Amino acid sequence: MLWTEKYRPDRLSKIVGQPAFVMDAEKWVIRGDMMNVLLYGVAGVGKTAAATALANEMLGEFKDGNFFEINASDDRRLDTVRNKIKEIASTQVIGDAPFKIILLDEMDGMTKDSQNALKRIMERYADNCRFIMTANEKFRIIYPLQSRCANYGFGRISDENIMTVLCDILDAEGHKNRYTAEDLTTFISHLHGDLRRGIGELQASVNSDATLSSQIDKSLQPYTALVSNLNSNDYDNSISDVHKLIQDSATMKEICVNLHDVVIKSDMEPKRKFKMLRVIGEAEWRSSNMTPKVLASWMIGQLV
Repeated sequence: MLWTEKYRPDRLSKIVGQPAFVMDAEKWVIRGDMMNVLLYGVAGVGKTAAATALANEMLGEFKDGNFFEINASDDRRLDTVRNKIKEIASTQVIGDAPFKIILLDEMDGMTKDSQNALKRIMERYADNCRFIMTANEKFRIIYPLQSRCANYGFGRISDENIMTVLCDILDAEGHKNRYTAEDLTTFISHLHGDLRRGIGELQASVNSDATLSSQIDKSLQPYTALVSNLNSNDYDNSISDVHKLIQDSATMKEICVNLHDVVIKSDMEPKRKFKMLRVIGEAEWRSSNMTPKVLASWMIGQLV
């Protein structure tokens, strides 16, 4: 079983690194009511897990039949909102649950027309249904939806919290003394607050009997190959590499952070290194306002 699923927090008290959300959500559970909620932030910081934990406690034994999870990035069409989501929101609550809860995961992948249609459904069925939306990039959610939700920005998990979680998992799996504190500290420093990635790569390291440092190198291999192509002025493969990363769901922020780590560790001559770092930094800054694929092409054009 994947450790990311086995150790996914199922209660609000188990969520780490997001105290503001947990404090408010626990009050909603006591009151038996909640607002629509928007959780936004980078990948791997617990947005979906927090949504599921809230549903577990809010609906309790009546969760089955009253909780629905839809990947809004996959079901992004207008018909999905008009038919599938409307049908769920309008049908009767099962048992003694206070309302239904619909989790719209990766909401920033849903089209603007679909988001506008959802706005009307949220208003019409407010007595029967609550929505929890997650997004990596808040600006991609139309303001009328944002304004109808309690908004919570999920920050990156601190290295200290990640260390605690990973050590607890290793202890539970019978690998308490497998890695030194120094190994874990170095490993965690490369995660940039992505707890989900840390758990996944830790399991991969244990299962393959590999060192954590080799696991880091393996995870950075696509970025190492990209830098190599850039240094060879291979435009075609460089742009193909970065577009594939985006296609595989990497955000431009993730791409820039990982490229930064590879460039910093490289032995290329200083002038070239600092030019690359300057462009990568600017691309990361632009990532909140530009289409990822267009920004990736711009970045490669600056670096070749």
